[in-house]
Amino acid sequence: MLNLYSRSAALKTVAFASLTAMLAVGSAQAMDAPKNLKELIAAAKKEGTLTAMWSSSSLAGGKGFRQIVKGMNKRYGMNLKAKFTPGPSMTRMVAKTTREVKAGQPASTDLLWNNSGGALKGGKVGILRKVDWMAYLERKPLKWDGFDPIAPGGVGMASAGSLVGIMYNTELVKAGDVPQSFEDVFKPQFKGKIATTPYVAGMREFGMPGVLGNEVMTKFTKRLSNQIGGLMRCGSTDRLTSGEFLMLVFSCGDQYVNRAKNSGSGEPLGYALMKEAVISHTRYGMVPVNSKAPNAATLAVVWLHTEEGQKWMWKNAGLDLPVYPESQMRKKLLAAKAKGAKIVMNSPQWLGAQGGYIKFRKSLEKIVKAKKKK
Repeated sequence: MLNLYSRSAALKTVAFASLTAMLAVGSAQAMDAPKNLKELIAAAKKEGTLTAMWSSSSLAGGKGFRQIVKGMNKRYGMNLKAKFTPGPSMTRMVAKTTREVKAGQPASTDLLWNNSGGALKGGKVGILRKVDWMAYLERKPLKWDGFDPIAPGGVGMASAGSLVGIMYNTELVKAGDVPQSFEDVFKPQFKGKIATTPYVAGMREFGMPGVLGNEVMTKFTKRLSNQIGGLMRCGSTDRLTSGEFLMLVFSCGDQYVNRAKNSGSGEPLGYALMKEAVISHTRYGMVPVNSKAPNAATLAVVWLHTEEGQKWMWKNAGLDLPVYPESQMRKKLLAAKAKGAKIVMNSPQWLGAQGGYIKFRKSLEKIVKAKKKK
């Protein structure tokens, strides 16, 4: 028993030492980081290869990543190689990176592309490199009240946003019937023909104290559970285009519809924002402390912030960042705000200030999943 205990203690000591050493390396890298864009480019050139891993629905998957690296090479006079591996969801990528850091292993992805929740959690557990983003950007973001594009501690940089609303089949939902408010989804003709997500996209944020509140959204979710015909994931747009469901209440963002329109695919997809509130889901570029090419990864995020990078992202991923003047998202948000909607920029700062967010989200998930079991 003593030997087993000693072995277990030794393994824990090694694991802790690996984590401590990796975090120390990350801190040293931050201290020795390039001071400006010119130095960053020079450092990135030496790294040779940029590795990425994320799902096929993020930044146009592997094809999109290769285009990003191609754009970087052209703009900054480099010859970086792109290496991409399809990966899991954003939540699972944070968990995967955390395990790798704790084990003292190199990161599977040099660049972590994730949401506000990922930036918040990654910053708390110490797996993300601290970066002086403003020292590298080629242009300054415009100000948006209450929104700081830099994640706490500099562990990530907001690079895109997508708007929470309702995605629907334009051939099956008449223009006059498209919901404009929360109450509109309860029209009798929609009963049993609409879906929601198992992770209650949108409802969890709409229910925060500064938006519509827990009580309002709990009542809404209970009513909605009696109106829906099933559950679907945000990216499963074929379930709408096939006519299985008329609409998704709510979608994680409008990027799926934007992407379809930009590609000219002809898919019968439309999108509606609610008059009560609009949530902008923010996407962050982050660099793990165990990244093999931290400078190239940082430069990739910088490239996404150029006008060229933002245009590429809008065309190929249906996303852009509302803090730039040419942003399509900015136009939509300003139009919604002018009509009286509450606008929330979902950031790690905002998310971290919402007391009971996780508990509330789980309570709503329980409501919609109970419907699935019936």
